[in-house]
Amino acid sequence: MSSRNLIIIGALVLAVGAYIFFIEQHQPTTTERLEKADRIFAQLDESAVIALELRTSRGVINLEKIDDDWQLVEPLVYPADAGAVRSLIQSIVALESERALSFDEIELSDYGLDAPILGLALVDDAGARFELAVGTETPLGPKRAVRRGEDDEVLLCSGTFVSSLDKELDQWRSRDVVETFESELASIEVATSADLIRVTRAGNHWQLEEPVADLADAEQMRSLVSELNALRISEFLTEEDPRTDPGPDGWEYRIVLTPADGGEAVTLELAAPTKDATAITSRRNGAELIRIPEGIRTRLAKAPVLWRAPKVWPFSSLDAGKLEISSEVDSVLLDEVDGLWVFSDGGEADGAEVRRRLNALVDLEVREHDLVQPPTEVMGSVILVLDDDEGAEGLTYTFYAPIEIGGHAAVTVSARNNVMGVDAAIAEMILGDLDRLHPARVDANSDDQGATDIE
Repeated sequence: MSSRNLIIIGALVLAVGAYIFFIEQHQPTTTERLEKADRIFAQLDESAVIALELRTSRGVINLEKIDDDWQLVEPLVYPADAGAVRSLIQSIVALESERALSFDEIELSDYGLDAPILGLALVDDAGARFELAVGTETPLGPKRAVRRGEDDEVLLCSGTFVSSLDKELDQWRSRDVVETFESELASIEVATSADLIRVTRAGNHWQLEEPVADLADAEQMRSLVSELNALRISEFLTEEDPRTDPGPDGWEYRIVLTPADGGEAVTLELAAPTKDATAITSRRNGAELIRIPEGIRTRLAKAPVLWRAPKVWPFSSLDAGKLEISSEVDSVLLDEVDGLWVFSDGGEADGAEVRRRLNALVDLEVREHDLVQPPTEVMGSVILVLDDDEGAEGLTYTFYAPIEIGGHAAVTVSARNNVMGVDAAIAEMILGDLDRLHPARVDANSDDQGATDIE
């Protein structure tokens, strides 16, 4: 075979390969073609739908996808229930024709298609419209007669999709009470007739401003925002509903969520529950009246003092980069380098012992708040620098001896305006016997190579 023929054959092979790679592999398979063959809207792509126009037995309902979120736009403007919208679109995409009847064979009135009550149109992002008129149920089982656009035929199909189409207006409304992330908030307020709790974002932490200035309980804040996000509206109320009256004492709680981006705050007012009620009336943003589960009150009823951080300072021991521990008689300076803790002279420290003290700092619980500055001597101090600490000055813990035997040691932290009582034994463990931070060494004179001395 000549070189010329080999070149031609090679070029043909490359061309066929390129066609398969770039064209054929993107074509639907035989199975996919068969699955689409009977679909009423074979070209409808669920992900491309951006608008729905619905004719229901209750009236016209229009929805639009705005910034990836579904919105009701008619008969009212309101966030839509994304699950309800998705369910309808999926049912229409999957809808299959089981039989086609030409206009010559039937009367439209026999199938409720001369003046159909139900219908819909889906619009995709290319502007294509997929219209469907929905007739009445057929006598032969739960089938529906439908007409696709202006086609001159009637299609018979499963009628299960009708339950996703013919809904009350409120069933299309989003049931979310609050939609936010903890990290997106600048402040949270919870007010009652007697108390005001105000918490503001301070870097990676929450700071109590009212009723006292102190570090806030991060877990309490996460749980509160999580519970608010999990709330679902059980019922939409009109102003004429007697349940909209919060009672003689007014609204029991008022929650204000202020976003960090300067957007409009979300306000939620809660009425006290009536006897044996599982839901309470709430007013959102001073106007909208809804019913929500009453369980959220348990979180809000937590005493103001319990909103304070239960640990002396929250951090992860994995984030520690520098550690200086000073006792009454000694001090050590440690740096974390490539996963190892080393002394200032470059010698390696006992990693397990360093972690033991760091973990004790992490878990150090506040046993008492707002103590007076103790007149007792200083037991020692710890300077902790975290990897994400921009200032590199770190946190300074100062420990004071208990005033009485068996009492709490006192501690202050440079980033927290509070003198706190902590377990004295844990304070002594963090500060004491700094020689233990040096690694154990093998005693060359010992017959047992596992025997060690502590430097």
